[in-house]
Amino acid sequence: MSHYQQSLVIGADPAAVYAALVTPEGLQGWWTPDCDVALEVGGTSHFRFGPHQKSMLVEKLEPGREVQWHCVAAQSSDPHFACLREWPGTRLIFRLAQAGAGRTRLDFEHIGLVPELECYAMCNDGWRHFLSSLQQLLETGKGTPFEQTEALAA
Repeated sequence: MSHYQQSLVIGADPAAVYAALVTPEGLQGWWTPDCDVALEVGGTSHFRFGPHQKSMLVEKLEPGREVQWHCVAAQSSDPHFACLREWPGTRLIFRLAQAGAGRTRLDFEHIGLVPELECYAMCNDGWRHFLSSLQQLLETGKGTPFEQTEALAA
């Protein structure tokens, strides 16, 4: 069983990429504007996507190098939404490395998100979108985070 992985090179230095992964302004700019962000290891961040919510325990914050979250809860008003039943217990890891002047290689892993899960295809598409949004935010100043209209169209 192999879990979800994606790598990309972002036209920004590791400190800027790290800030986009750990600050409210950064996360609101590429993932979801509706979030409460824990700023220390041991804290829990809450990310809301319309009727869906994910809670992430911050396990590791290594400035300019690595961010790790453990999904501890997920909720939805839609009882058939598979992703929220399948995410708790998974881990999200963002590893950063200098990739030349003003560039960062991001290696992302969602450990526990495997092809056998019902939500895998949707989550695969979601991560591609949101990691591209992160790249856009850092390279152009504007990402494409979740919008409420996305939930209404589903």
